Amino acid sequence: MNKRSEIIKEGMLVTIASFIAVAVAFMLYFLIFTVFETIANQDGSYGFVSYLRVGYGIVWLGLGLIVYRSAIYDWLKASLLTASLTTFMVGIGVQLYGNPVIAYFAVLLVAAISAFLLHKTKQKWYHYYAVVLSIIAALFYL
Repeated sequence: MNKRSEIIKEGMLVTIASFIAVAVAFMLYFLIFTVFETIANQDGSYGFVSYLRVGYGIVWLGLGLIVYRSAIYDWLKASLLTASLTTFMVGIGVQLYGNPVIAYFAVLLVAAISAFLLHKTKQKWYHYYAVVLSIIAALFYL
């Protein structure tokens, strides 16, 4: 394959797999939320939601770090990066919904740190594309 078709192929793989990974991450979150709502919500309050939301985002970030140390395809790593960053940024953003400026700053800070770490580890272009996809998804959700 020539260089141009390889770039298009990688971009499409990352885009499609990222969409699927983000959808799975949020479906899993809503499933876990439903279970917690049924079990932990005996008094009618939703005090557990903030811990669940942020904790779930942190778990996805940890999963992203584990995936980056594994030997799976690079485009799949980038796709899971999109899911983990989006899940974390949405969790933090929703927690800070009362202060939208701080929420958007947190999203940009997470993206900047991610881009810096990707640059430091000399990743391919589609890893940065995954960060852009996660910013778009998080801002769309927020």
